[in-house]
Amino acid sequence: MRNIEILISDGFIGNKALLLALSSLTTGNLNSKMKEGTQPFKMKDVLPSTHDYIVPPPTDEEAKAHAQKQLLAFMSMSPGAAPFFEV
Repeated sequence: MRNIEILISDGFIGNKALLLALSSLTTGNLNSKMKEGTQPFKMKDVLPSTHDYIVPPPTDEEAKAHAQKQLLAFMSMSPGAAPFFEV
């Protein structure tokens, strides 16, 4: 039933596709006019009410895996850390 609801809400062309196109065009246009060193606009800034629909929030497992991956990347950048990461 949920899949049918998603198909109906996405429409024939797809509201999701339209929102993705509009957000990328808008953020690209805004970011091209920004000064260097400022924080760029993201889709969440442009379309906050539809952001969770387009990009669902990560599950707890995905968030933990992403944090572990970032920590491993940070640790591997340390000078002299290469011998500890060899398999």
